[in-house]
Amino acid sequence: MVGLESRKQLADWKVMQRRGRRKILMAAKDPAARAKLIAEIASPSPVQLHISETDRASALATIPAFLVDGPARHPDPSDQQSDRQSDRQSERQPGEEGSFLTILPPEIRDMIYYHAVGYPTCRSLYDSYYDQKDKVRAKIELRPRSTNTRVARHPMIPLRTPTVLLLCKQITREALRILYLQPFVIDRIPPWLMGNTWPLNLSSFISKSTLQNLRFVQIKISLGDSDEFRVGRVWLRLLADVISAWSQHNSLVRLEVMFKLSNVAMPNLWDYELMDFDEITRVLKHFEFKHGSNPGLIRWEHWVLDMKYAYRVGYRNPLVRIHPDPYIWQGNIFEWL
Repeated sequence: MVGLESRKQLADWKVMQRRGRRKILMAAKDPAARAKLIAEIASPSPVQLHISETDRASALATIPAFLVDGPARHPDPSDQQSDRQSDRQSERQPGEEGSFLTILPPEIRDMIYYHAVGYPTCRSLYDSYYDQKDKVRAKIELRPRSTNTRVARHPMIPLRTPTVLLLCKQITREALRILYLQPFVIDRIPPWLMGNTWPLNLSSFISKSTLQNLRFVQIKISLGDSDEFRVGRVWLRLLADVISAWSQHNSLVRLEVMFKLSNVAMPNLWDYELMDFDEITRVLKHFEFKHGSNPGLIRWEHWVLDMKYAYRVGYRNPLVRIHPDPYIWQGNIFEWL
């Protein structure tokens, strides 16, 4: 049964949709309102989870000391000789070659690490699955005498460490510190193979240890996409896999959950979707209470999707975004069917 509080939220979403439509209609008639709306709508550039300075400081406090200060050094008589060698390296002539660690200051190296390391998007993770499946099928076709013509329905996805983390200990130490301050965004359902009851698990694409070491995560949940399919049940399945890993151990500093709500005015559709919304909210709040590092671990965000427009819930004058804003529109549950 859907609770009274959830039905009030659904009524608020419908009100927000009407206010958003009224705002767009007014902008279509009034040039001043149109200019104000255009200035409000963000440019269609990639947007990441905003990390506050407080969250950043909390994340740095959870990073192991050897990633921040480097390995402890013990007094050694050869230190003076190594210091002299480092002085000679710093006095190199412009034409002489130097290493990455000696010719660039830490601030510049951090800027390079920021662009060199980062968590992959869900789209790139799932694309790698199809690339591997096509390679397996091609290998079978090249073996005419082989009797094994079946392609595995659940092939293991190869999980590889980025090359920059394999160069040397110091680069690994410096790059990991930057990597741990970047967010991982879950915005798509994993591939759903024909004939399978459920899509593949997210843990097939990203290892459990990586999930447990994430500091910042953003989950973008789409509800109401279809009147014939309960999208919320699939998201519950995905969250069960992720929360199972986090319940054993997690390093979360901030978890942002965004609900993207479509067709809120469609009759009968939200009788079921609202039940799934209640269950998703309950599961996440239970995880926050039992396994969260602090009571305010989860930050909630709700957007009402109305064709090519999206309205932010929680404002009397709703914020408006327009397609194809990548912060709102990444894909839907039917993308991998």
